[in-house]
Amino acid sequence: MKLKKTLWALMALIMTATLPALAKEKKKDDVTKIVYQCDFPDVKRVHLMLNTLNNVVKHYQSTLEDYELDIVALGPCLQYVMKDFKGTGFEGKPYLDHGGPAGNGTRGRIKSLLMTAGDNMKIIACQNTMKKKNVKAEQIEDFAELTPAGIIKIIDLQHEGYAYIKIM
Repeated sequence: MKLKKTLWALMALIMTATLPALAKEKKKDDVTKIVYQCDFPDVKRVHLMLNTLNNVVKHYQSTLEDYELDIVALGPCLQYVMKDFKGTGFEGKPYLDHGGPAGNGTRGRIKSLLMTAGDNMKIIACQNTMKKKNVKAEQIEDFAELTPAGIIKIIDLQHEGYAYIKIM
């Protein structure tokens, strides 16, 4: 019986010693890469997405970890990265300049988040949606990059190792 307990204790010790070596350790030069898909019109979901983005930025800045955060705006979500709606399929959306926790709307929250995240964050606008909704490049906010197809951009980023996030 004593031998059995000793063997169990020895096995536990060996497992405890070897498990950390088996686990993938994050290296100092590793970059956490995250892509958010924004393809919904609902302003409440957009504010929820912005809340989670803010939490991500705060976390990685507080831990001094490198991160890349991309938000791909396609379909109805494109309206949240527009500065002019004239002649488009997104005539005057009401929550750009008010609402949200600070009362400064999605426009203010996005700009604030971009300032906080700096070069670690990109917003990418889908040109397929732009064509479908008659949106010209000059009607998109200056901070947004353009991509021919938002969904293809998301797929490509996932192939590059980005974690995929979608707010439901």
